[in-house]
This record gives sequence, structure tokens and C-alpha cells, in this order.
Amino acid sequence: MARLALPGEISMLVNGQKAWCVAKPAAPQQALQSALDYACNYADCSPTKKGGSCYDPDRPAHHASFAMNAYYQKMGRNQWNCHFNNTSLISLADPSYNPCCKFVSGGSRPPLPQEKEDTWCVPKPGTPDSALQNIINFTCGILKECSEIQEHGSCYFPNTLINHASFAMNLYYKTDGRYNCDFNGVGLIVVTNPSFGDCIYV
Repeated sequence: MARLALPGEISMLVNGQKAWCVAKPAAPQQALQSALDYACNYADCSPTKKGGSCYDPDRPAHHASFAMNAYYQKMGRNQWNCHFNNTSLISLADPSYNPCCKFVSGGSRPPLPQEKEDTWCVPKPGTPDSALQNIINFTCGILKECSEIQEHGSCYFPNTLINHASFAMNLYYKTDGRYNCDFNGVGLIVVTNPSFGDCIYV
């Protein structure tokens, strides 16, 4: 079984396999907008414009993820092509949610087996709010402890469903879920730590 690459080896690991770049759910809206603006200078972001195939959901994390990934794929799929001031994640699963909005991919092989301890679970950027709320209700009901995403918690801000669901999904993934990141097909396994600022993921 192949081992997970060390941080400096991620670029070599993903170059030969399918990988995508998406936004950190905990990244603030201003940081995501900056990443979106930068990526769109180099990649085609027209699908995220109003009326485009990737406009809905009209959410900063979704639009930024599409732009980040388009940039990442175009610029060579190296680790440094998916950094954006520490607001992005390298995913080993296709982040596309809506069949009309396809995230372009590169690489010719399926993902290599990873050391589960060095992976995290987050939702696809285009997951509807209703599904995110259901995930929060489900995971927090089982875990009985979601204080970090409640008011005054370390992961409360940004106060968005995708941020709160992401933290709860990963906590479940690392504890009760025994590394199950399916969540009715909306979970993504990533090899970049989703922690941001004071919000620290398990």
C-alpha cells in the first residue's frame, strides 16, 4: 500500500493521479474573494457568473473553489498551485455536485491509498444548504458535542452552514464515523488540513 506523501511530496503524489483544488470552508469571505479574483486572472471563471452553469449555489466557497480548481489544473497541478494564502485544500475526490457544473480534473490514475490519519473530510462546495443543515443535525446529534461551531466557539466564524457542516463532518469522520466520509455522496477526502485561524480541525 502506498504511503501518504509528506507535505513537500504532495505535488509529486497528485501529479500522476486525479486531484482537485477547493476552498477551505473556514476561510473568510474576503479571503475567498481575493483568491477568486486572482485565479480568474488566469483561468476561465465565466461558469460562476450569474446565469452560468456553476453560479448556484451563490456562495463564496463554491465560486472560489471552481476558480481555484480551474487555476490549479491550468497551472500544472503542483502543491503551490493550490495554496491561495492558505485558503485552499487538495481533494482526492471530485468536488462536482451539480451535474451541470463539472470541476475539471487532471491526472490519469485513481487516487492512491492514503494514510487515513493524514486525511480530513469536508463537504463538496456546491452542497445545498438543506443538505448541510441535515449533516449538522445528524453529526452533532451523534457526537453530542458541537460547541466549537456554536456562538463564541472557535469555529463559529465564518457563520456559514458550509463552515459549520465541514467541522462537524470531519469530527465525525475522525471519531464515530471511523473514516467514513460519504455523507450521501457530498463528502470530500482532502490531504490538506482544513484548519484556519483559531479553528483547528482534529
